[in-house]
Amino acid sequence: MSGLTVERVREAFAALASGDRRTMLKYWDEDVTFEIPGNHAHAGRHEGLDSFLGFLKTVGELSGGTYTAENVTIMVNAEDGYSVDVNTNRALRAGAPQDSTSPYDLLDVTALHFLRWRDGRIVEGRGVILGDGCSTSALWWSPLNPDGSRRGV
Repeated sequence: MSGLTVERVREAFAALASGDRRTMLKYWDEDVTFEIPGNHAHAGRHEGLDSFLGFLKTVGELSGGTYTAENVTIMVNAEDGYSVDVNTNRALRAGAPQDSTSPYDLLDVTALHFLRWRDGRIVEGRGVILGDGCSTSALWWSPLNPDGSRRGV
């Protein structure tokens, strides 16, 4: 795919963060599929941009807006239409003490996105969590109250 660059990948994620659907559609196909790793209620295949945006909205709500993805590196295979970006993802569960280090409250994982591009837009994405991040992620998605009971997800 000509035109696929590291900068275009950055722009695609900035478009998501903008909240402007018209801007998003310059980079993300309306029928994009995105696979979220893990074994929690929101893991699995999200079909269509609205489903993927719904997942991102849930992350924002559950983290009280603290979710961040700090980019480590981006690799591009423009000829075949693929990109991989590696990120450090962090979030503090909404309502958790600011200094909490509990894995039920604090998400801190290294992850990557494996993206397939066609005609300048992302048509398929797969998230991957590195190391023991799947366990950490599962705990964050399944928070406990101080008495051991589960909080709502």
